[in-house]
Amino acid sequence: MREPAAVETPCARGCTWAPASEDEAPRPKPAKHGHLCNSCFYRLTGALKLVPDLMANMRAQLFSLGAAEYSVRVSGGGDGSPAPLNLGPLDASDALFAKLIGWTEVFAEEFDVRAPTFPTWANGREVQGSKPVTVEAAHDLAARMTGWLTDRLDEIAGSRGAVAFHDDLIYGHEDARGVHTLCAMYGVEPRPIRQADKRECPVCGAHDVFAKLPDTLNPEYSIMCDRCKWIEEPEKVAKTSARLFG
Repeated sequence: MREPAAVETPCARGCTWAPASEDEAPRPKPAKHGHLCNSCFYRLTGALKLVPDLMANMRAQLFSLGAAEYSVRVSGGGDGSPAPLNLGPLDASDALFAKLIGWTEVFAEEFDVRAPTFPTWANGREVQGSKPVTVEAAHDLAARMTGWLTDRLDEIAGSRGAVAFHDDLIYGHEDARGVHTLCAMYGVEPRPIRQADKRECPVCGAHDVFAKLPDTLNPEYSIMCDRCKWIEEPEKVAKTSARLFG
């Protein structure tokens, strides 16, 4: 007598195959990786691979007016802020960094292993983001963090937090958007800086305001106009400069 076919456990996220016809009900996708189906598992794999370049792009866009001097990783998107320095990417990169730190700690505790350590800044006991770092350092930190998660992804897929981790990383929420949303906003492909990325000068009106980064001749960060040489008051950029460069 033929043994009955084993019943496959459905994906914990409720994923289904599209029905072949109107008369057929959707078929649940089987959980091939712990609690997750192939689609969910490889979606997670792909998202983790995107994070380092995404993090670098968000950091580069802090300096979207002078990014050519700072890093080759510059991309379109963002929140459309008319300010010379766009803080949207800073908040987004900090939120994603804090999200990843939180999940490494969750899984390290569940798997009884040591969590990796990274330079962070915190508000009270809660991690809020990365310490001020360059674009290149942000990419490397994200690569280390996502590498740790990727190496344990099969264990993670079978863990208590598998579904929550998937949904938080991929889709996120309003205060900490997921990778798919952030990629649409900030991109992961490099592109050269455009003249349109500069901002309008409040004095002469020319679209020539850019961010000048610290260098060997002038260690200060400043915002200035290349046309009339207007410079933003130091007091107005001091808070932002301290947050960016420590």
